[in-house]
Amino acid sequence: MKNVFLKAILPVFAFALASAGAVSTSNSNSSSATLAVQGWKQVSPIECEYIADCNNEGSVICMSGSDQLFGKPTPASFCGEVLTHRP
Repeated sequence: MKNVFLKAILPVFAFALASAGAVSTSNSNSSSATLAVQGWKQVSPIECEYIADCNNEGSVICMSGSDQLFGKPTPASFCGEVLTHRP
């Protein structure tokens, strides 16, 4: 009797545990913590210089002084991605 009870309850318990784990995980896009994105200044048409980090949130263009900062999609690419910043 005890063996039959365990065989019936164990799959239900495993399913409930898996469901609770799936519900408790969060989507990285909806997290309140923001990741810093490296902001690059265009020094020449083919050269970029790292200046500061932007959080890429909001609608204000990320600036450093009077220079607009851009992002690089990959480390080897040109800095042409428009970044925004919310303080």
